[in-house]
Amino acid sequence: MVAMVETAPAFNLSYQPNGISTHWAVTTPNLSVPTNSFDRNTKAIRYYIASDAYSTTNTTNEINAVRNSFGQWQSVPNTVVKFEEAGFAPPGYDVNTSDGSNVVYWAKSSTLVDGGTSDISGALAVTFKTWYSSGSIDQFDIVVNGVQYGWFTDFNDKTNPKIFIEGTMCHEIGHALGLVHSSMGGASLMWVGQSGVDTQAGLSVDEVAFARTLYPSSNILSTLGTVKGTITKGGLPVLGAAVVVEGTNGIVAGSSVSLTNGTYILTALPPGTYNVRVTPLDNFSATESLIRPEDITSPEFDSADTSFLPSGSTQVTLTAGTTNTVNIAVTNAVPVFRITNIRKPTSNSGSYSLIPLPITMSPGQSNYTFGIFSGTLPTNGATLTVSGDGLTIGSPTYQPGAPFAGLNGISATISVSSNATPGLRTIKVTQGTNIAYANGFFEVLPLVADYNFDGLDDVFQRKYFFPFTSTNAAPNADPDNDGMNNTAENIAGTDPTSSSSLLKITSIKRATNGTTVAWQSVTNRHYQVMSRTNLSTATWTNVGSVVTPAGTNTQFLDASALGTMKFYRVQVLP
Repeated sequence: MVAMVETAPAFNLSYQPNGISTHWAVTTPNLSVPTNSFDRNTKAIRYYIASDAYSTTNTTNEINAVRNSFGQWQSVPNTVVKFEEAGFAPPGYDVNTSDGSNVVYWAKSSTLVDGGTSDISGALAVTFKTWYSSGSIDQFDIVVNGVQYGWFTDFNDKTNPKIFIEGTMCHEIGHALGLVHSSMGGASLMWVGQSGVDTQAGLSVDEVAFARTLYPSSNILSTLGTVKGTITKGGLPVLGAAVVVEGTNGIVAGSSVSLTNGTYILTALPPGTYNVRVTPLDNFSATESLIRPEDITSPEFDSADTSFLPSGSTQVTLTAGTTNTVNIAVTNAVPVFRITNIRKPTSNSGSYSLIPLPITMSPGQSNYTFGIFSGTLPTNGATLTVSGDGLTIGSPTYQPGAPFAGLNGISATISVSSNATPGLRTIKVTQGTNIAYANGFFEVLPLVADYNFDGLDDVFQRKYFFPFTSTNAAPNADPDNDGMNNTAENIAGTDPTSSSSLLKITSIKRATNGTTVAWQSVTNRHYQVMSRTNLSTATWTNVGSVVTPAGTNTQFLDASALGTMKFYRVQVLP
């Protein structure tokens, strides 16, 4: 007998008709799972990559981008998510969910796949998977649309108009692990992506919570908190209400949608104080929208209720290993206005670019203009805010029916402080008692990207390691065996793959005018020479001022070293 299960964690799971969520039985695998799909010895999900990738000129980088994406999921801390590359699939592969292998490939000649039975037209990529009645996934294929879209791999190319492979791949791997689309704008599982390095690149708090809940390592869940409850309207359960959990610092911590019985559950939240609120999804088949019920998944939410007012916030304090209940009753009414488009931040106040997608800004950007648009927004008397610290937002200006016919706009200047907390935030417009939210549709980017959760700058790792999630790229690894680990090499600006590239003193020479210290240097770093008179007990003290090198070998004369024995070291400054 199959038990009926109906809960929705702090993310949105893929459910079978019997109510059981689909997932990989990692710790206790089904004995029928093909060995090409899952390695029972290493407990790793195996995958193949089509050897021809997308292009003939960038094939190696495209294959590494796929590896990077699997590596990011595997890098989520405190989980047992594990992937294992099994080899290459031949060119010309087609979806085959009965061949016992998980394959990633690009369709390049036709959008008709799976023997011509499925059309991926209009989609960036599609994941096909199969599972047992127990909910245990046994196989998946990911087909990327190389017919209608162009693809690129360079994380540092922020203006590329093509699609960044890793963003789409992180999204599709989420489907392969058991997720459907998120109700939070900046999640990797947002229903649609955009060109460039967008918010789907790098896993959000939603995907991290999912991995820790369905694939937890040891007792991680006992250190985290849970909030659950029921959403009702007029005493009856609400299907498809978007539930958002936001820290008191204004940073979004998780999201979900209520199921048929009105229940929701948000799990794997770090202990702390949060605000819980409920908002309606956009109307079915709306031509202007951010997230509609069918954008989460269909047919599960085909009868979702979108006609209620956003709720106020209920504060809850979560402690480790406990579950708090927050039931919320919403008001039966059609929202007076909604947000359906976001104006991309621009330094040109006269420039307008609208997208129904999340937007990003970086710490230190100032005097930009951003905004919101829809056909129902107020044309006066409203406030425009973004949750979280470190933002300075000017007074709103209104664009009724202009510059886009049929859309009202509200715009404002915005500046992001250099110490603004990174993370997803919520855009909010208020007029009197009427409110509309765009949950998680504004992201303050981190100063240092860390998509593999290891504390080391991804830009550094991507420069030297392929893929950047490999064990050789780890902070404490020393792949060139020069005595400096990757963290030290990053600080020093040296090459972690070359044993001759490291910060070291090359000579110390005494003369009548003092002691000259020479070392290998990097021109974009600054150094401080230090000395002490006793190697074991004396304190290191600065000698002279900061040294800015002109080349790869630098010398410094310590004129105070006359007649005195000293020990020296050279330190890289932040």
